[in-house]
Amino acid sequence: MLSKKLFLALYIIAVSALIVFTPLRVYNQVFEIFLLALFFFNSVRLNKKIIPIFLASLIYVLGSFVYAVIIKKNHVLDFLLVYKFFIYVLFLAFLVGKKILEENTFRKLYKFLLWTFFIKYLISAFVFKNARPVLFYENNYELMFLSLLFYLNYILVKKANYWEQFLLALIFVLSGSKSALLILVFLLVVVNYQFFYKKAHIIIPGIISLVLISLGVFKQRMGGEFNIENIDRFKFLMVFVREVKEWSFMDFILGAERITPLSDYACGKLGYYQSLFSYSEDGSCYSVIFHSYILRVIFDHGVLGLLAMMYIVFKMLIISNYSYKNALVVITIGTINGLSVSSFNSIYFVLGLVFFLVLKKPNHTNNIAI
Repeated sequence: MLSKKLFLALYIIAVSALIVFTPLRVYNQVFEIFLLALFFFNSVRLNKKIIPIFLASLIYVLGSFVYAVIIKKNHVLDFLLVYKFFIYVLFLAFLVGKKILEENTFRKLYKFLLWTFFIKYLISAFVFKNARPVLFYENNYELMFLSLLFYLNYILVKKANYWEQFLLALIFVLSGSKSALLILVFLLVVVNYQFFYKKAHIIIPGIISLVLISLGVFKQRMGGEFNIENIDRFKFLMVFVREVKEWSFMDFILGAERITPLSDYACGKLGYYQSLFSYSEDGSCYSVIFHSYILRVIFDHGVLGLLAMMYIVFKMLIISNYSYKNALVVITIGTINGLSVSSFNSIYFVLGLVFFLVLKKPNHTNNIAI
């Protein structure tokens, strides 16, 4: 009962964010407290199917902590940032298979959040002339969260109303976020594929228009001209390539030694991101400075670690009776976001995933087939 009432707190959080026009990092901590509270109320037992993932994550986190923090004396906060997803898994595991949230309650909350995002972004863009509107903290993260809610609602009702798609598109366009626009294009293709042939005369022009708008946003964010070298993510990629140029095949599979600071060249090249430097305040920096979570994971955990993260999300959703297709869509949303920012490591992805794990779905959605 307390778990169900806990979701009502999200209305209060959203309303408070609606009337505050300064992005606040505190919302990140508030959502993490929300996750911890859900864990506290549901930590009595684990679903048997998730125990292997829970134990593997626990061993990996503890083993890495002993080596990186106790033996190598790395700062504990740097460690927590690198291993954040695997730590989240330890809490999420207890929510797998727990049917807490009623479908009707979720749908009301989703629609409330959809309109809250729209109103806040509209006011921010046209009244306060903010080029990057924000509801909670940063739109790269929070629009990934909204995307997950949109897709979960689509799973439940087996369709996406045109007004919802239009409202979602407006929110994403107002955001000015390149990664969010890529997620939007992907989502609209996914939810409209079955109507593509019947409604091609509507869908194709709409997608073309959205692509043109996206290109316009990209051009504006690059100073008015398409020059790939002006894209900060390209600069991060070039630094990453330089850091791994002498890596062996196994280095790419397993990642760097736990946890490895970047070279002086990399830290100097990206020195204008001082806020992302090591908590030790000794001038060192770690993979977080790459921004792109895909690059970060490959550097810290290797390709094997990236695949493990995707598998964990996939397995949690399958155990929770979602189809292979649904699981792959969720992973793809996170992966697209990971091209730019924190993706699976973000509380906003984790919060979206929580709704998938704890929702009481009607029987017709409990289908493992594609």
